[in-house]
Amino acid sequence: MRRYLYSDMQNLASLPTQAFDVVVVGSGIAGLYAALNLDSDLKVAILTKSELKDSNSWQAQGGIAAVLTDEDCFQLHFEDTVTAGAGLCKEEAVRVLVEEGPENIHILEDWEVPFDYNESGRLILGREGGHRLRRIAHCDGDATGRETTKRLGEIVMTRENITPFFRHQMTDIVTDEKGVCGVVVYDEKSRAWSYFASRHVILATGGIGQLYTHTTNPRGAVGDGMAAAFRAGAKPENMEMVQFHPTTLMSGEMEGRLFLISEAVRGEGAILRNGRGENFMQGKHPMADLAPRDIVTRNILKELRRTGEDRAWLDCSNMTREFFFRRFPNISAQCQKMGIELTSDFIPIHPAQHYFMGGVATDLFGETSVPGLFACGEVSCTGVHGANRLASNSMLECLVFGRRCAISINRLAKESASPTPPAVSGETAFLKPSPEEKRSDRMKLRKALSHAFGAVRKTEQMQYGLETITALAEKYDRVVCEDPSTVEMCNMTVVALEIAKAAVARKESIGSHYVED
Repeated sequence: MRRYLYSDMQNLASLPTQAFDVVVVGSGIAGLYAALNLDSDLKVAILTKSELKDSNSWQAQGGIAAVLTDEDCFQLHFEDTVTAGAGLCKEEAVRVLVEEGPENIHILEDWEVPFDYNESGRLILGREGGHRLRRIAHCDGDATGRETTKRLGEIVMTRENITPFFRHQMTDIVTDEKGVCGVVVYDEKSRAWSYFASRHVILATGGIGQLYTHTTNPRGAVGDGMAAAFRAGAKPENMEMVQFHPTTLMSGEMEGRLFLISEAVRGEGAILRNGRGENFMQGKHPMADLAPRDIVTRNILKELRRTGEDRAWLDCSNMTREFFFRRFPNISAQCQKMGIELTSDFIPIHPAQHYFMGGVATDLFGETSVPGLFACGEVSCTGVHGANRLASNSMLECLVFGRRCAISINRLAKESASPTPPAVSGETAFLKPSPEEKRSDRMKLRKALSHAFGAVRKTEQMQYGLETITALAEKYDRVVCEDPSTVEMCNMTVVALEIAKAAVARKESIGSHYVED
C-alpha cells in the first residue's frame, strides 16, 4: 500500500495553502458536533466532499438511544449493547457511551434540535431491535438524522471560528516527525488541489456502504477517511464486522442507495412474514422480530432460500393508518410512491448493507495511533458496537465520541502547523485506466465483496473474494490519481482488502461475521 495518492507530493509546497488549528473531515452528525464542541478560539475547517444532505446521518431514521426515563438505567442499556455486540464490545467504551448519552441529548435539546414531545412536554421514546425498553428519542417521527444534521449545520454557519468547505475531497493525511501536519484536498468546483495545514485532524467521514452492491448508504460512502488513515499508519480494527439491515424496501433493480424501513416499525409491533403469511421469526430468538439485526437478517435470508422467494414482507396491520402516517411520515410517503396501501398491504423488504462496526481504531477520546489524528462516528472503531451494532446507538456514538474528540483537543496546548508542507518523496504510479475500465473494476469489487463477505459467508467464497480484491488493490496501488473518481476507487480497494483479510483471518463465527460452513 503506497503512502500517498496525490501524484505530485514532491511539489507539495507549491500548492495553495491554508492553516487551521483543527481540520474536521466530514459533515455528518459526528463531524458537525465535534466542531461545535471545539473551543471558540480555535480556527476550524470542516471539509466535506458533498453537501450536508449527502451523508448517512441525514438519512438516519430511527433515532438516538439513551437512558431518559426513571424506568431505564445505564446497566440495562449497557447489557443490551453488549448482548447485541455478541461479546466483542469494549466494556469501558460502552460504559462511556451509555453514561454520557443523556447529557448529550440534553445539549441537543438546548440547541433546539426538534425532538418529538408529548402533550406534557416529555420526549416521546421509541423502541427498536435488541432494546428491552423504549429509550430512543426521535424527530419528525422517522427523520431524526435529517433534523439533527440540519440543526447542527445551521449552528455551524453562525460560528465565526468555523469555516465549512463543501465539495472539497480530502485525498491524503500528511505527517511529519511529530505526527499529523495537514491534509491534501481536491476542490471539485475549481478542479484544483490545495493543502490545509493543521496539527489536529478529526476524521468523521462515515461508512463504506458503496463497497457493496446493495446498501442504504449514499453515493459517497466509500471509506475515504479509513483508507487515508490506514495509509498514514493508523491501525484498523474489527474490519470484518459489516452490518446488514434486515428491512430495506424492495424496489426495481435494488441498485444505488436503498430506502430503509426503520427498525422502529417493528418496535411498534410490525411483524415479518414470508409469502404465505407465516411469522417465521417466532421461536428463532426470545425477542422474535426484535432480535438483534444480524440474527434477523440471517433468518430472513434463510427463509428466502427455503421458500425460493426473492423478498420477505413486513406486516404493519396492527397499526392504524392514521398512527402509521403520524409516526412514520417519510416511510409512509415512500411506500405511497410505490403504490403500497398502508397499513393493509404488506411492505416488501430485503436485507442490505447498512453499517460498519469496524474502522480506524481509537482510544476513549477518539485519538488514533497517529499523533494528532482523531476519528469519530462510523469511520472509527471505538469498540462500543462489537460484532453487531445495537439499533440507534450509532448517532449516540457520533455525539459522545465526537464531543470527546473535541474535549481532548481543547485540553492540548494550541499548536499551529507550519503553513509550509514538509518535504515528501513521491512514489511511482503509471497506470491510467479509462473511465470504462474504472467502472468495470468498481463493479467487480462490489460484486466480490457482496458475494464473499456478505451477511452469510463461506470459507471457499471468502478465499476467492480475497484473491479478486487483492488483484484489484495491487493494480490501483500503481494508478495515477488525477481526479476524485480515481481517488475513490483507490480508497475502495484499500478498505475492501482490509475487510477481506480480517474476515479470512477470523475463523470463528461471531455476530455479523457469520461463516456458514
